[in-house]
Amino acid sequence: MQRTTAFTSALTLVFFVTATVTPSIEAATPLVPAERSLVGEYVQSGRETIAQMAVLDDRTFCFAFVGGSVDLLLAGHWKLAPDGKGIQFDEVKVPKLQFPAFATPSQGGVNNTFEIDGYSMSNAVKPVFAYSATNAEPTEFRPLFAPTHNSWAERYTLPPVPAAQARYFYIGSAENDPDAPYGSAARNGPKRHKVVQYELRGPGKVLVGFNAEQNLIDLSQPARMLGDTLHLSAQPLAKRRPISSERAEEAREGCIRPIFALAAGKTPTGGQEGENTNPDLKGRAELVPIKTFYVDPARIKGAPWFSAKEF
Repeated sequence: MQRTTAFTSALTLVFFVTATVTPSIEAATPLVPAERSLVGEYVQSGRETIAQMAVLDDRTFCFAFVGGSVDLLLAGHWKLAPDGKGIQFDEVKVPKLQFPAFATPSQGGVNNTFEIDGYSMSNAVKPVFAYSATNAEPTEFRPLFAPTHNSWAERYTLPPVPAAQARYFYIGSAENDPDAPYGSAARNGPKRHKVVQYELRGPGKVLVGFNAEQNLIDLSQPARMLGDTLHLSAQPLAKRRPISSERAEEAREGCIRPIFALAAGKTPTGGQEGENTNPDLKGRAELVPIKTFYVDPARIKGAPWFSAKEF
């Protein structure tokens, strides 16, 4: 069911994983009856996915999802929706790179080799790639995969290119305008491409993936309670069931507190944690983007880098 790569972390849904302890989070005021009726545990289990939502009486929540190539943990605060019939979630955002990249220097080499993590990149929308010898933006960006590409290998490797010709590389994907109102033509209509630029200081091998967490679920709209079933984005999640004090504390300990701490910059970065826990990243240095910009779809041209279906 679950593909664990350099860009996903296996979740143990028992409730969550152990992490750094931060001070207790307490509700500022007692819950009113309408709020109390929302507190509980919501669990949806499918053939290849599982989703869990813990809504706690200190007005914090945790959402966990495992499915395919994606493992996801979200946390934040919640309050009663303005109409008094649902939940308004306020997610605590942890800064994460959308296209994490890790480089291994080549001693005595002259080429750069780019590996694409297929499992995570399968969640990107129309991903594009380019490289250049100078800091000037390429005039064109080629799609990584053909539109009909629907089988994802673990890794895709581009042909080696002289390091002098690929001192900079660019990776991006299509998206709607995130600042447009929900339901507007700008948000749901034509897409633009968000592109990240990296710089390489010498020959080596680069592994690039996609962080799907930022695009998987949108908690900005109120969740609805219909009967005893919680609906997210108009889709039913699960029926409410009581949550024990032990399960609530597991959610705080393994999800809410560590995410709040990460958002406040109190724990190691994702790259440091990955180096310590994921053997696939041993010896690889996490790259820092030097620029993020938007590209008009008209600049996406040329044959895909990978045109054939690979298994």
